[in-house]
Amino acid sequence: MKKTGKWFMSAVVAAMIVTGCGEEATIEKVDGETQTSETEKEVNWLEEKNTLTEEEQMIKSFVQHFYTTDAQAREQAIDDYIHPDVQPLFHLMNGFTEESEFTTIDLNQFAIIESMEHEEDGETGILTLTRLQDEDGKFEEMLFFIYEDKLGWIFSPTVEDEEMRDTYYELRTLLSADTPPEDLLVKYGAEESQEAEAASSKDKNEVGTRNNPLTIGERVTLSYNDLFQGNVKLDIEMLELISGDEAWDLVRKGNQFNDEPGDNQEYVLAKFHVKVHEVENEPFDLNHALFDAVSSGGNTYDDFISVSGLEPDLWNEMYEGAEREGYTYFLIDKDDEDPLAAFQRRSDVEVWFELR
Repeated sequence: MKKTGKWFMSAVVAAMIVTGCGEEATIEKVDGETQTSETEKEVNWLEEKNTLTEEEQMIKSFVQHFYTTDAQAREQAIDDYIHPDVQPLFHLMNGFTEESEFTTIDLNQFAIIESMEHEEDGETGILTLTRLQDEDGKFEEMLFFIYEDKLGWIFSPTVEDEEMRDTYYELRTLLSADTPPEDLLVKYGAEESQEAEAASSKDKNEVGTRNNPLTIGERVTLSYNDLFQGNVKLDIEMLELISGDEAWDLVRKGNQFNDEPGDNQEYVLAKFHVKVHEVENEPFDLNHALFDAVSSGGNTYDDFISVSGLEPDLWNEMYEGAEREGYTYFLIDKDDEDPLAAFQRRSDVEVWFELR
């Protein structure tokens, strides 16, 4: 796909969980009348497995050394326990995160609950369920995936990214351990916070939404905070759309090795104008992975494509005050009547454009 998955980033934002007890309601029949009574049933939701495997011990060691305010210890934990495929991203996130933003975890409030063999994205490894306790006595579950004897992926239901949360819930169904009651679980955001965000999003995104996308000649100004680039303010406007044979001619002329579209596919080239007003951590990386295509039926076009040689190319590293015009590219179905392009999809600042 055009945009690299971010599932492994959930490690830095995953947090806490605990022991608790619940009450189980039973129904008894007394003297011909139905009566409700409450029988307390204590459940230790932080009860750990009796014997831990080497992989499970590694998870506890990683948690002990990574979830700390000691930056050097975190760097060492990444080198010691994280799979080489994702180490660079963990190091990058570690370097960009303030010390005050790191969660510390007390191993006395952390437990290994269950493990199973699992295959994910072609990799066979161990999927392990853990629980944490927060200061309010609530529980958060995290799933660790170990392959090639290293930690690769970490899934949490409390991260901001909706796709990451969905992946967690999908994997959680594979494990047999009971889930703590709803009132004891840490969830993503508070209800009032979600309502406030929804209202704010509605106010800010009256145009440029999926239901009301922008078209050629409509410019918007976006202000947001990016995990890597800090505070960003930029203008973005779509200037031109080219599709069909004309688009394929430009792609082929750009580089003879660019892939030819399939029988029911066509390239759509979208020319954008971008002006960077502010970027806290310069330069701003304007690249094709910031854009996704979504079909009129609501499905993302997730086939990986790479097109080189387009002139002018949108890709650029931009400093404050810089402006750029160029093409980004999409491969969509010919019979898709209303495809859309999204800039910074699945973020608070996502903005949508028509591709027809």
